Amino acid sequence: MQTVQIVDGSTVATVVAVVLMASPCAVSIPLPLAAQSAREEIASVDFVGNEAFSDTELRRAVLTRASSCPFILAVTTCALGIEWGRDRSYFSPRTLGHDVEGLTTLYRAHGFRAIDVQPEVELRGDSSVAITFRIEEGTPFRVGSIEFEGDSLPAELDLEGTFPIGVGDPLSFLLLRETTDSLTLRLRNQGYASAEVFQRFFRAAESDSASVTYRVVLGPLTTFGPVRVTGNELLDSSLILNRLPFREGELFRESRIRDAQRSLHELDIVARAVVGRDTSRIESDSVMPIIVEVVEGDAHRVRMEGGGNSAECFNFEGRWTSRNFFGGGRTVRARARVSNLLASSLQATVLCAQAGEGDYGRINWLAGIDFNQPSLLSPRVNLVVGIFAERQSLKNIFVRRGFGMDVGLSRTLGANSFMNVRFRPQLNQLDAAEVTLCATFLACSPEDIEVLSGSRWLSPVALSVNRDATDDIFNPTGGFRTLVDLEWADTFMGSDYSYLRAFADASLYRGIDPGTVLAMRVRAGNISPGGFVGTLSDMEGELTEIVPSEKRFYGGGANSLRGFAQSSLGPRSLSIPVEELLRRQGRSEDPACDPLAIRDLTCDGDPLAGSDLYQLRPIGGLATFEASAELRFRLSDGLLGGVAFVDVGQVWRRSMDLGDLEFSPGAGLRFNTLFGPIRLDVAYSFRDREALQVVTSQIRPFDPARDDESDRINIASGDDPAEYIDWVVSENLALLGPRVLFGDEPGFSLRRFQIHFSIGQAF
Repeated sequence: MQTVQIVDGSTVATVVAVVLMASPCAVSIPLPLAAQSAREEIASVDFVGNEAFSDTELRRAVLTRASSCPFILAVTTCALGIEWGRDRSYFSPRTLGHDVEGLTTLYRAHGFRAIDVQPEVELRGDSSVAITFRIEEGTPFRVGSIEFEGDSLPAELDLEGTFPIGVGDPLSFLLLRETTDSLTLRLRNQGYASAEVFQRFFRAAESDSASVTYRVVLGPLTTFGPVRVTGNELLDSSLILNRLPFREGELFRESRIRDAQRSLHELDIVARAVVGRDTSRIESDSVMPIIVEVVEGDAHRVRMEGGGNSAECFNFEGRWTSRNFFGGGRTVRARARVSNLLASSLQATVLCAQAGEGDYGRINWLAGIDFNQPSLLSPRVNLVVGIFAERQSLKNIFVRRGFGMDVGLSRTLGANSFMNVRFRPQLNQLDAAEVTLCATFLACSPEDIEVLSGSRWLSPVALSVNRDATDDIFNPTGGFRTLVDLEWADTFMGSDYSYLRAFADASLYRGIDPGTVLAMRVRAGNISPGGFVGTLSDMEGELTEIVPSEKRFYGGGANSLRGFAQSSLGPRSLSIPVEELLRRQGRSEDPACDPLAIRDLTCDGDPLAGSDLYQLRPIGGLATFEASAELRFRLSDGLLGGVAFVDVGQVWRRSMDLGDLEFSPGAGLRFNTLFGPIRLDVAYSFRDREALQVVTSQIRPFDPARDDESDRINIASGDDPAEYIDWVVSENLALLGPRVLFGDEPGFSLRRFQIHFSIGQAF
């Protein structure tokens, strides 16, 4: 029998509930009539007397939970008494009874046969209840010895990690069973397909310890027998047999059966594959026949998907796939993607606030065809060959047009682990990149700009290794992801650029409770320039430290440091039309600079720093580091979630200097859908004002023999009468010597907040 104490003020009532511990039972816990008129919210759930299990472990074992607030609300709205977002739990005597049974069963399964659990319910003055589970664990039965009998264990068997229970540990039936299963699997992976392990224990009367005995039955050493394939209509049986990681006559290993199923599922056309023992055809104890059951999908598949974010507005992608191209499980995939949709129309809204304008806001696209040949020399190796053409833009940095091909080998390393080696020669051309090239590589003349922005070959070889060990694609609550990517380009590969680029990305996810997840990410990269085949002004041969703009690192954005706009973290420059530097800002005011100062590159544009005339131009860098931590929590019914995050990182022009790291905290909302969470984040930037290089157009004196009168520069402001000067805009760009102090004033400012809209988690 169990005693449940119900405390109401100073009155203590004792209620006796009968619990049948040997079979499913119920615990009846009545409350006083006055307390039954309304639902009592659970204020707290505590455990007293537990030593074998922590409070956290016991809370996971019971259904009775206290009302709570997500972490971020607990220190904000809930702390202020605002109840929005509070997850309420109400007292149920029936649930409490089930929890007593569950805790008792948990302890008994781990050897605590004298366990006694007494729930105590205290009624508080605010119509809530506090629940305490008072636990008397008693003395557990312990393992006194572990012995083996029956067949001798193979000498080559590695027993490390086989025994989760040892002499002196509590006699846990769960761990005993786990040991039995683990030892059985190890024996079957050594070729003993019929191996069985049986366990028993003996406890003498009045003894607190028991002897555990494992009886081993090895059976004969077994080889894989003939393999029978069923269910395949489009795939040849020979292809399926070649995908198997074993052959008839090889030593039997149980793990190879699971590997075989995974290998078959890597064929795009296989919807389901089951590999197992063909017990209906066993003729010898030493030969194990195998059956492979395959369910094939459609030979052709069409998929379409779309998304959106603040940087590229809306995007759409379509794919058509032939999943058994001329047999053999080969695939041919045609794909097309467009982005920057509606960017020019919605650039002023929060949905597309960071999208480009002008050339940068036009539609980007990609089209390609890929061929995949599975089982090239090995079931784990695939050959991929493709051709592509694309237009890509980065706001205020460049517009790139290119076409090329992709040749690669992909090898499966294990469950959700892959290695790829690829060669990707492509012919690229840059548009709208003049300012970027001038600020980054000092290529400011039309001839130098043409050298870098004209048609150039880029032919890198890349090696990447990635592993995904998370429990969910869209919203992981546990596990990790890792990516390491190395890329090398050199002239002997037909590339006009030489460099070595290394990048690594790792994410970790840990569930704190059923509604809260801690997510962390670290990523870093470095580029070592090797040279450039081309000649710029006053330079001969190869020019070092030139890395293609599209390969440089950029930071900031919805999936980077969220206190910064897309690509705006790291090295930057400013651009301004030269006319604005020469124009009067008012009828009686002088221009910021005179023509000779611009001609001599001594013009100081600092007086215009507070205006909107300057355009920020990210130029990227050769080194980057970022780290992020997110606390993701549920707000209501799993549909709405919240996030509190901190991002830290920087992009450096050459080498890392961790003293320059930027810090960006923020918060966000998540609306969970079938295709991933729709995300809205707001973050704050503490970046100090920075002296930035100014790029403008060079000017030259007006020449009546070659220039029209209308080419002269008008320096009048607004609607004032035209005031022409005898200077015209040159084709060259100019890097002004004096830098301009740019950015927000120190201290709090609403301008420091950055809003990001996107689909999918940040990482």
